[in-house]
Amino acid sequence: MIHLPSFEIIELNKEILSSDNFNNDVIVASVEGAHFPSENPDNLYTSSPLRINAVMFILVLQGTAKVGIDFTLHTLMKPSLLMIMPTHTIQVYSRSEDFKAKLLILSQNFLDECSSIKTPPSATLYMQLRKNPYVLLEPEDATLLNDYMKLFINKIRLKNHLFQPEVLRNTLIGFTLELGNILVGKESIPKQAVLTRKEEILQHFLELLLMQCKSEHGVNFYAEKLCITPQYLSFILKELTGKSASKWIDEALLLEAKVLLKTPNSTIQQVADVLNFSDQSTFGKFFKKYMGISPMEYRKS
Repeated sequence: MIHLPSFEIIELNKEILSSDNFNNDVIVASVEGAHFPSENPDNLYTSSPLRINAVMFILVLQGTAKVGIDFTLHTLMKPSLLMIMPTHTIQVYSRSEDFKAKLLILSQNFLDECSSIKTPPSATLYMQLRKNPYVLLEPEDATLLNDYMKLFINKIRLKNHLFQPEVLRNTLIGFTLELGNILVGKESIPKQAVLTRKEEILQHFLELLLMQCKSEHGVNFYAEKLCITPQYLSFILKELTGKSASKWIDEALLLEAKVLLKTPNSTIQQVADVLNFSDQSTFGKFFKKYMGISPMEYRKS
């Protein structure tokens, strides 16, 4: 059995040219357009998807970038904030040459130690951002969050401080409370709208797909779980999204395949097993149908 690949926080630090780092638990960095791949934003299968074993805040200060989070393409622009969690699958498609952003990267271990951020309002904030990871900011709010990034840097540089971990944890608590005030208090995150029956089915389908796509490839499974017919499920998805149920399932499965193929030391057969294909040949045909190359060729690319 292989695990879903994730980009460890220490690897993230290696990819950033300049940063301030506390024990690979807290990283603050500035990034520019040159640090991101310049790819065709209309081809959703050109960049390699990955998951990050950390929580990352991206504060966009200048320029634009196109980033995919799970099944949604976001166009990042100033001033805005993108929050990426370990459960998110991320792909970077393109960026403008003048793109600039600040990153705050927090390891899972560090977050686990900050037990107080699990209490309201931060727990509520976390759940809202999990479903709505990208939000536009007012200029003054972006300035406030940027100031907190600088505050993290100042605390990271206190090398001789006897209580540096505690100081950083308190800084994080302050950051999350300010973020909560910005996003919840000022209603920057849209409130849950009243959904139609069809929209509810779409939402529940996508939730099921995220959890089950590796093991369940058939439309019948999802339709049964939603207590509707396969034909009606495909009709709703086609009407609301332009894609049939089988197309959604195949695209989700392909995304998982691309992530798994980047796992070090895993075999093609192991990937096929994790994705519940009957054999490696069937998996290879499925992958080549969409990608135009074999799983092995994709891994080497």
